[in-house]
Amino acid sequence: MKESLLHGQVAIVTGAGAGLGRHYARLLAELGAAVVVNDVSAHASDVVREIERHGGRSTVSNHDVSDPVQAGEMVQTALDAFGGLHIVVSNAGVIDRTAFIDMDSAVFDRVMKVNAYGAFNVLRACWPVLVEQKYGRVVAVSSSSAFLPAAGIAHYAASKGAVLGLAKSLAMEGAEHGITVNVLAPSALTTMTAAGPSAHDEEALKRAEAMMSPRLVAPVVAWLVRPENALNGEVIEAAAGRAAMNFVGSTRGFWSPDLTVAELVEHSDTVFDLRDFAVLKDITELNAWLTTRTTGW
Repeated sequence: MKESLLHGQVAIVTGAGAGLGRHYARLLAELGAAVVVNDVSAHASDVVREIERHGGRSTVSNHDVSDPVQAGEMVQTALDAFGGLHIVVSNAGVIDRTAFIDMDSAVFDRVMKVNAYGAFNVLRACWPVLVEQKYGRVVAVSSSSAFLPAAGIAHYAASKGAVLGLAKSLAMEGAEHGITVNVLAPSALTTMTAAGPSAHDEEALKRAEAMMSPRLVAPVVAWLVRPENALNGEVIEAAAGRAAMNFVGSTRGFWSPDLTVAELVEHSDTVFDLRDFAVLKDITELNAWLTTRTTGW
């Protein structure tokens, strides 16, 4: 199974010079895909050599995903080297920890350009190829910080929220063209995450090293990009050998034909009552559900 699961597929993995991206690229190659290893650092070449040393096919891309021209050149690299493109793992990202009061537009811009604009640039460059061939498997790497609070990373959370929204919309647009687009929210101990609050807690780091290996996230990516995958528009959490669906739920809420502040004060508990909540897949479904609720109270 290992060598044939992705046989004949061509993949791009951005931010694959280290950390999670490196593990994604190596596993996809192990499963038979030809992999374009993208990273602005020289480590991308090291990953290519690792893949080739184990009998896989790979080529390097040092293109900067924050530049739309270079993103297009990266896609062309895949086409020139391997004659096609089937899998896109938009993984490149940066993070720094800055309290919002200390965050200026330059700091915010840097993170948004790589994480949010980078995802847009890569997917925009790949999209015509995938649409024309009526096939594609896309994994957009977001973060749990897009939907769960974390202090000191407002710019990172905003950028990953943008990736989440982008991917969800593309999942709808791509469906008619045989393209699946799913969102990954991974957690693992990498050079990027090791600089967090527990960086100086040796015991915490030891526990994280044992449980939170990037190696345990990579199979989730491979599962989502295989040709047989029919999942589309899903958000999958992956960490410590666990894969789970994350979803948005809407409570029944409180409704009044002439809503007032006083009514909201009186019925606040109803707004947050989790009984009879709904899981809604798109805006059309939300609007239909709201119509049913407001006319059926």
